[in-house]
Parts: sequence; structure tokens; C-alpha cells
Amino acid sequence: MQVHCPKCQQAIPDEDFNVSTDLAYCRSCKANFELSQLIQNAKLDQAASKDKEPDGTWCRSSGRWTTIGASHRSILKAFGLLFMCLFWNGIVSVFVLLNLASTLHLLGFTPPTWFPAPEMDGGPMGVGMTLFLWLFLTPFILIGSGLLIGFLLCLAGKKEIEISPREGRVFTGIGAIGWTRKFDPSMVEKVELRQKRWSHSDGDRHEQEEICLELSNGKTIKFGSSLEEVRKHYLGGELRSLLAI
Repeated sequence: MQVHCPKCQQAIPDEDFNVSTDLAYCRSCKANFELSQLIQNAKLDQAASKDKEPDGTWCRSSGRWTTIGASHRSILKAFGLLFMCLFWNGIVSVFVLLNLASTLHLLGFTPPTWFPAPEMDGGPMGVGMTLFLWLFLTPFILIGSGLLIGFLLCLAGKKEIEISPREGRVFTGIGAIGWTRKFDPSMVEKVELRQKRWSHSDGDRHEQEEICLELSNGKTIKFGSSLEEVRKHYLGGELRSLLAI
């Protein structure tokens, strides 16, 4: 894997690397650059230069639009998320049903006989407790919904980037259902791989690569952290090639 200067595009030899300070020196430009970022860029360029597209990726042109995409499909991730989804939502659903029965009772409706019958001090829950439980359950419901969406994406989800001379779109979803972020291709200054870092509640720290489009207005569009590495690198490399960055 050859590292090139981002200014003059000349190859930088290994002897001009300083790993301890994370710098690479270009003798033609007489300038230092961040070595780790140049290596990430080289990974993307190498992925885009391959003759055959990786499995689960595609590139097509239709009129003024060029579309590159990658599948989110991963059977192992899908099974793991399915287990977590069933476990989490199974527990949360008990409390949701209890509170839903109380809500129906307060609205004057008679719940079905199979609905649980929540009681406090020998009587039905009051308005205050019912509202409190809805507020308390909301984050747990959102987490469960996120697990379900993640499971569906691992079964049939996709990431697609559409590029035209005046508009770019990043789509995430299943089929035609999903969400889209738009950007101006002429404003993209960098396409890079960056480390996404987060910590779990138990204190464990995790890192994952994601594709970042850095725009001239200071905004950054981030995506692709959940894609398999080879698909992620392919998308990033093709984007760098299409946008001539």
C-alpha cells in the first residue's frame, strides 16, 4: 500500500515516515502531513482501484446520477440483534401492556380480558402514576425500537450514495423506506475514514471506523460505521474517486 502526498500526489517513501509523531514528510512540497490519515486514504484508494466490486456492493450510472451502495446484510449480527431485541422488548412489553391497560381504563375503555390489570393499593393506577410510567418507559421503548431497526437493517438494509453534478444524497434504509441526508458535492473537501469512539455503561471503550464527508461550511456527514470493513472501504474509495478528492 503506497502512501501519497495529498497536495502533489507524489509517493512518500517509508523513510520519510515518523510513526512516533504520526507524521509523513513530502520532500516535493516540503510539508508534513498526518501519517495515520494518509494511510486511511490509501486504504480507500486501494479499495476503489480493485477490478472487481466486493460482494454486497454495487455501482451504477443512470442519466446524470451515479449511485454507489453497500448492503448492511450480516447474518451473525442479525442473530445477535434478534436475541437482544427479543430479550429487551419482551421485558419492556410487560410494563407497556400494564400501563396501556391503565391508560384505557382512565379513558373510559374496557381492556380485553387477556390484558393485565394493574392495581395500586387495591385499586387502579391514577393519572399521575400512569403519566409517570409513560415518561419512565419512553427511553426503554426507544432502545427497543432501535434494536428492532438494527435487526431489520442487518437482514435487508442498504447504504446508497447518489451523486450528480449539483446534488448528493446519502440514503440508509430498506428498499425505498429509510432516511436521506443531502449535500452539495462541490462543497466536499475531504472524504476520510475516522474512528468513532464510545463507551458502554460498564466502562468498556469501543472504536469503529466510519466514513466522513467534510464540507466547506464546517459540517460533517458521517455514515457507514455498521458496514463490514471491505464494503465501507469500497464506498469511501469510490466517493473519493467520484468527487476527485
